[in-house]
Order: sequence, then C-alpha cells, then structure tokens
Amino acid sequence: MNSCVKIWDDVLHSIREKVGPLRFNLWFKNTRLESFEGNCANIAVPNVFTQIWLQENFSNLLREGIGSILNKDTDVRFSISKNNDGESQSNVNNTTEKKTEGNKTQLQGNRVLKLEDFVVGPSNRLAYTAALEMIKDKHPSFNPLFIHGTVGVGKTHILQGVCNRAREDQNVNAVYMPAEKWTNEFIYSLQKGKTEAFRQKFRNVDMFLIDDVHFLSNKQGVQEEFLHTFNALYELSKRIILASDAHPKMIGQLKENLASRFMSGMIIKIDEPDFATRLLILRAKAAKFDIHFPEEVIDFVAEKLDGNVREIESALTTLSAHARFNEKKIDIHLVHDVLSGFFYNEGKIIKVNTIEDAILSYFNISRNELHSNKKTKSVSFPRQVCMYLIKNLIDWSYQQIGNYFNSKKHTTVMFAIKKVKDQIESDNQFKLIVESLIEKIKKEKR
Repeated sequence: MNSCVKIWDDVLHSIREKVGPLRFNLWFKNTRLESFEGNCANIAVPNVFTQIWLQENFSNLLREGIGSILNKDTDVRFSISKNNDGESQSNVNNTTEKKTEGNKTQLQGNRVLKLEDFVVGPSNRLAYTAALEMIKDKHPSFNPLFIHGTVGVGKTHILQGVCNRAREDQNVNAVYMPAEKWTNEFIYSLQKGKTEAFRQKFRNVDMFLIDDVHFLSNKQGVQEEFLHTFNALYELSKRIILASDAHPKMIGQLKENLASRFMSGMIIKIDEPDFATRLLILRAKAAKFDIHFPEEVIDFVAEKLDGNVREIESALTTLSAHARFNEKKIDIHLVHDVLSGFFYNEGKIIKVNTIEDAILSYFNISRNELHSNKKTKSVSFPRQVCMYLIKNLIDWSYQQIGNYFNSKKHTTVMFAIKKVKDQIESDNQFKLIVESLIEKIKKEKR
C-alpha cells in the first residue's frame, strides 16, 4: 500500500502541473491508487460522477502518468471508494419513491417527469449522473450545473426529475420553472410593488432549477435581477441547475457577468441520442401504448429516425393513431406510408444566410462589417469562421466563398479556413463554440 501511495503522489504531482489547481482539486483531490492487477491500476474515486468524468476526459493522462513512473504500459480502471457513502453505479437508477412531506415550493408546469422514467444512454449519461450527484450531495464539488443541448434531448426531463426526487426523497425545498415564467413573475412583482416578496420566494429555496435560460437573452433588467438571485443562492451554497438550448457563450445579448456565473460550475452538453439509445427510448415509449409495436418496426424506426426524443415520441403517436383509425396492424409497410416525412430531409437545405445570421448574432457585428475589407480582429476573425462554416456545411468552392465576401482571393479563403481548422484542433473551448454554432445553424434549417 505504501508503494501505491508513493506512486499516486508522484502521479498527482505531475497531473496537477498539467491540468492546473482548479481542475486538479475538482477531479483528483479525493482519488487514490488502490491496487495493481497485472498491468492495470485500480483507481478509487469518491462517486460515480467523478468516475465517468475521469474515464471520458482523463484516462489517457492517467495512463501516461502511471506508465512514465513505472516505465511500462499501464491501463487504468475506476471504482467507487468503499469508504464513500455515495451511490454506486448499481443503484443509480433504483431510487425508491417516498411520500412528499411538508409544504415545499411546488413544481411548476403541468408535466410531471420522473428520473426513473428517463432513458439513459451515452449521449446523456454524464448529465444524468451529474444531476444525481446534485441530489445526493448538499455541497457538490460543482455548482451550478449547466446542461445544454438542442430541443428535445431531455434537459427538461432531467430538471423536473431532479426537482421531484429532491422534494420527495429528501424533503428539500426545490423550485423548478422555465425562465419565461420566472421573468413573468418578476415583471408582475414590479408592477404590483411586490419585489421583496418575489425575492424572498426564490432566495430561500434549497435547490433552484431554471429551464430555458436562453430566454433571458436581451433582457437587461431581468438579467440583473436573475444575477442577484443567483449570487444570493450561490453564497448560501444552495444547489443551482440550469438548462438551455445553447452553451452560455452562445446565448446572445447575455450580460458578461451572468454568463461567467453560468460557466463557474460544470457545463455538460446532451447530444441527440445514438442508435442504441434510440432503441431503448422507442421500446420504453412503445410499452406505454395500448397497441403492439413489432421489434422489427422498433429497429427500423431507430435506424431511420436520427432526431430528438420529441420526434421519436411524435413518430410513435402518429403511427399508433393511423393504425387505430384505419384498423391496420403496425408493420414496416405502415411505417413507410405514415412516417416518410419523419425519415427524409427534403427541403432541409442549409442556406448561407442562416450561417451568416448565426455569426452576426454570436460575434455581435453587422452584415456590412462581415462583408467589408476591415482587418481588425473583431471583424476578420468572425469572417474567417463564417468562411469555414460555409465550406463545411454547404461545400462551396473557395472561389465561390471569395466572391461572396467582396471578391476575396481563393487563397485568402483557403488561409482563413485552415486557420480556423487549426484553432479547432488546438483549442477545445473554441471547438465547443464552433460545434454550438453548427448545432444552432442545423436547428434553424429545420
């Protein structure tokens, strides 16, 4: 064990220098090297969320660190520390419902969504596990938790599910609501002279869950009040979970200090479900209908439908309705007849104006500036990113792009695109920004 302690101290010292003190304290502080089995190092971590994050983001760094000290190739394996009282992976999805006690802040909205009904897959597992960590730990290592992703990938389900679980299992004073409703309540309190009551309502909760925070965009006064509420809760170590269609940096007209607050904790993106997850979702949803969906139909729809969860639900509802109304059985033929509009993408062509609009909104420049010959970085860089996106999403020729931007030479366009590509490969934060822009553009074309 002493040798494990010495090796791990050396590994952690090396890792701290590479990742910096902030990330080191967040992810490596409560880890230890438990044992070796052959060439595999067994690393104990405090909870399942840390386990998943280290597996997905730091496995190579750990392998290299241990391997360099031992002077041999080493693999790593993670396990939950036996000295930790947190949930293990085996019971993450098996929380028993308890009766709600006390007069706590009620869940806002008509839909009541439960975590036990949430279908977990590779695209959403990290967000789901982080949400569980927020429930389990009154003082989580990350706060706030900011979840973002395109429409219909399960953000609302997670937030409502967390609110329900926290209230029912822990008797926690939790509030969930969309940012629009929060905004409306704030405006009403201003009109009626009840701002103090409004502030007391939201600044005395134990858990604050706000959906669709991109709604705050371009609402300066509302953003200021939201920032004060956020700060008040944060200073009291209250748990905050936020959801948005976009990364905080991609929310246009958002105050810099508020965006900074959103980014001060953990930011997790939920992608659209992959094939395996779509299968699980389809089976779970199909089981709730009073009609049989053959397995070959489920497989076929999962393969063809690459959209979000809402589209999957809509496809099953549409198929079920047609089968009932027309007294037909559900089979592949009916699927082809009824769901062709779900499967094929005619008319969903990305237009250059859509790309331009996304660039103008994010970088806050005018269309005239974008097409000008200005060489200041605040204008030239957005122009280069726009060229990169046009090339990758529409596949115009270099000369076409050059002509579009005030008769630029094709070599100028090639240089711009290479510069953006190189930065994407070397800067993960910038890569995330470009991916978010692409996601926004593709969403707009729908």
